[in-house]
Amino acid sequence: MNKYLTSKVSLQRPLFVRMRPTEIALLLLVLLFGIVLLGITVEEALIQTLFLFVFVTIAGLWLAHNTASKVGDRKLRILGSFWMIKVTVTLILLYLGWLPMLDPSAASWGYDAQRYYQYSQELLANDWNRDSIGVNYFGIVYYYAAIFYIFGVNPVLPALVNAFITFSCIIFIIHAAYSFAPYFNKKSYYISGLVLIPEVLWYDVMTSRETLMAVLLAIVILGVGSVLASVKKTNVSGLAIVVSALIGILAVRTSMILSVVVGIVIMVALIRNRRVSGLVLKFSLVALLLGTLLGGTIMQGMMGGIDINYLAKLSALQNFENNVASSSGVNWSDKSIGLLLVPNSLLEMFVFLPVKMLLYLAAPLPNITVSLSGLVGGEYSEWERLMTIPTSVLILLGFPYVLSGSALAWSNRIQFPALLVIPIGFWIIFAAVAGGNMIIHERYRLMFTLLLFACMWLGFTQSHVSSVKRWATLWYGLLAAAAVFYMGYKFL
Repeated sequence: MNKYLTSKVSLQRPLFVRMRPTEIALLLLVLLFGIVLLGITVEEALIQTLFLFVFVTIAGLWLAHNTASKVGDRKLRILGSFWMIKVTVTLILLYLGWLPMLDPSAASWGYDAQRYYQYSQELLANDWNRDSIGVNYFGIVYYYAAIFYIFGVNPVLPALVNAFITFSCIIFIIHAAYSFAPYFNKKSYYISGLVLIPEVLWYDVMTSRETLMAVLLAIVILGVGSVLASVKKTNVSGLAIVVSALIGILAVRTSMILSVVVGIVIMVALIRNRRVSGLVLKFSLVALLLGTLLGGTIMQGMMGGIDINYLAKLSALQNFENNVASSSGVNWSDKSIGLLLVPNSLLEMFVFLPVKMLLYLAAPLPNITVSLSGLVGGEYSEWERLMTIPTSVLILLGFPYVLSGSALAWSNRIQFPALLVIPIGFWIIFAAVAGGNMIIHERYRLMFTLLLFACMWLGFTQSHVSSVKRWATLWYGLLAAAAVFYMGYKFL
């Protein structure tokens, strides 16, 4: 298995010695910008906020250089510059698009991320007494309350923590992707673009749960997949991280554990590697997952969340009247495509699933209007649309690479079993998100966005041009047909 290798960056030299002059200048500018901005605007927990800002900025830069060295691709050093851009954009989006919307008296109050910000503070103020807080899953409230308990209370702190955790997950994905691929080439460093996916930048800013879920799902899927494909040996620290991620999924969004179990069972069945000690490991893994599945009820019971009944949830997805999507708070547009695809039976769930998956890739398209006055006024919905529209365009344009990468992984599953890990993780979580929600919302998509672009990278770097062209013809033909149907349904 030949790999295009470049000379490794020396880990023996200190970080600032390894950095290029332009990178040092960028770091100083970012630190100056952040320190001045935070110093002027932050009133509570200023010292802790400044410390966290400086720490995550430098720690992220170290992770970037460390990754380039360990992987052996010098071009990955661009991760450092991308990380500093991410930190800067995080602060800009926070102040322009999120902070103005954190007043509970605002007319737009009620968005989940707004409520989590308020509830986490109430949890602390009430000495961790959750009785007065009404949420289905308490895990996310505990997560942000813990951040506030450690550092203090202000909206900058969760944004910095989210940005750093997401970046760390991207580093993990990059290590896994380079390990899974049979070779890497001069285009492989393009995976560093994961850092600057617009919608990921946006959702890192707010106190949402989708950012954390995207990280937890990627850790479990890629971590287990690495072991099954014998890319990585089982060790105590790795096992602890995966188990912690599983517990996090149960606490934050318990229903997503179903997709994890299904994904890993499929990997156990399809990934065949002689170096994996056969049935013992695989049966142990499946037993652990089934135990985790049953543990969701216990976890939510301990935390005071809703009672978990997987069969009842499955039933609710087939009954519009009993689903949250039918509540008065959900505004369906005239001739809504999403409403047209509401299932009333298990068969309809599966029949409508491919179309709903397509809608998740395109949302919020074809609506491309963004209000300038709304952006200036700090309306989060306008900033959210501004960041999700370019993401959807990138997804629709690049999806042939996802399809060719998935096809490549399937056709080479015997020779290169590790290739299957990313596509299996992506497609299972994608299907779970699309099938598990009647409402089409871009923030749910975030749970598979990173894996989608990682799968796109796989096709971009590993697939033959002929394969990409073949899938592109089919994909763009499908989009054209969908556009014709949409225009006919909406305007005729």
